[in-house]
Amino acid sequence: MRLLMISASAGHGHVRAANALEATAREIYPDAEVKNVDILDYTAAIYRKAYAGSYLKMADRAPELWGYLYNKGDRPKAGKRQAALIRAFDRIEFAKFRAMLRDYNPDHVFCTHFLPLQILRPYEGKEWLRFTLELCVTDYLVHGFWAQPNATHIFASSGEGVEELVDKGIPRDKVRLVGIPIMPEFARGYDRSETAAKYGLAPDVPTVLVMSGGWGAAGLPKLVELIMGFAPVQVIAIAGRNERMRDKVAKLKAPKHVKLLPLGYVDTIHELMAISDLCVTKSGGLTTAECLALGVPMLVPNPIPGQEERNAEYLTEKGIAMIARSPGSMKYKLGKFLGDAGLRERMRQAALKRGRPLAGEEILRASTGK
Repeated sequence: MRLLMISASAGHGHVRAANALEATAREIYPDAEVKNVDILDYTAAIYRKAYAGSYLKMADRAPELWGYLYNKGDRPKAGKRQAALIRAFDRIEFAKFRAMLRDYNPDHVFCTHFLPLQILRPYEGKEWLRFTLELCVTDYLVHGFWAQPNATHIFASSGEGVEELVDKGIPRDKVRLVGIPIMPEFARGYDRSETAAKYGLAPDVPTVLVMSGGWGAAGLPKLVELIMGFAPVQVIAIAGRNERMRDKVAKLKAPKHVKLLPLGYVDTIHELMAISDLCVTKSGGLTTAECLALGVPMLVPNPIPGQEERNAEYLTEKGIAMIARSPGSMKYKLGKFLGDAGLRERMRQAALKRGRPLAGEEILRASTGK
């Protein structure tokens, strides 16, 4: 059996979801041939830079504009075809991608971004396109771009997402409610006392995990200082690859009854989440799915308009997350959460109820029949 995972590096979540499917496939199908590619690697550098960089730059520098364009674009129906000019451009730009598909000849293709389906749609019925084409939505609500009619199945992460796909023209029997694929480590149990001891933390003190994203964030030290005002508390602050930011956090003086653990890039986020009572972070689909799998409520600071704002609102409706749109709001909600053990437990249970740690395995088995 030959499996192919395809992502697009327009946002890190799509790539992480494809990596999760690859890791899961290698565990449950040890004899299968598994390949994992970024579709943008098969395009010219100028196209790759424009496509991948546009979202990242706009979301960072002009989030309101990104939100406007995201919502404005949430109209496509499944029956709508690309304009002839776009089809002609894609035919040229993605020739290497199509050649790779013909050479690899997969049995099943798993896409964590909608772009491959857009590119392949004009070739429906071609002899070389005989694999199943599976699409994994990486957010909790569904933008119109995910409504790709040439998908064999579309895997959604919420009942609301299922209905959005059906409303956009996807036949109901093509849609599956499964979840967002995450790495197998998030499906394993962790002893809180043992894991906390590994990081020099106490298992019975409220612990807040603060994640700034892969390259750090300017407001991380101020956010950590705010959290440290709620002693007793333990703060795990992850600055990612921004070592300068990690150093700034490390220089902060922790008050009495406060433990501060400043970290840079880590590959054990599953362990850190497992010992945390709250995660303060962006509401990207993959991070959210990881938190839910381990029963960690979220506090989302000023979510980026568009998919992250929709994710945050969805989670808030389910009692899993809180949104803070100002420093005062952040302070109030932190105090409310850390001061109420009953609230912490209710939100933890709500997160566990919605968590789908085995989503990747479910997607693979539903698609392959094995």
